[in-house]
Amino acid sequence: MSKYYLVQVAFLFMKDKLTLKQKLFCEYYLESSGNATEAVIKAGYNVSRKNGVPDRILAKSIASENLTKPYIIKYLNSLLEAGGLNDAMVSVQLFFMITQDADLSAKLKAIDIYNKLKGRYNHPKTSSGYQTETMEEDVARLRKILPLPDH
Repeated sequence: MSKYYLVQVAFLFMKDKLTLKQKLFCEYYLESSGNATEAVIKAGYNVSRKNGVPDRILAKSIASENLTKPYIIKYLNSLLEAGGLNDAMVSVQLFFMITQDADLSAKLKAIDIYNKLKGRYNHPKTSSGYQTETMEEDVARLRKILPLPDH
């Protein structure tokens, strides 16, 4: 066996293991409320220019690449789950926001998010390009979900 073949085999086994910088990137990414560029800089990636100032464009590029790697996404999801952020908890919070009446702008935003999650904005199109559902059909569907006053 050649050295080249052994290196390839070793790489295949190691590609799903995060480096220390990748783990730190994930942790800083969550600490900084999703600022991936800052997470790259804080994690210690070599993004400094000759004058010592971080190259934010390079950091953004590395961050973007990191967020496309499945094993990094998997690790981020495991950190979120460990922190109690999961689909069930988000569903409960979304339900609370939709059913509350204290903050109507938050309520509308929650309804918008819910509709996006359910794919309700992607109405099927006819051959003419117009939506097949009418406003009356939408209102009738909403009345089943929300108690709307009859006018």
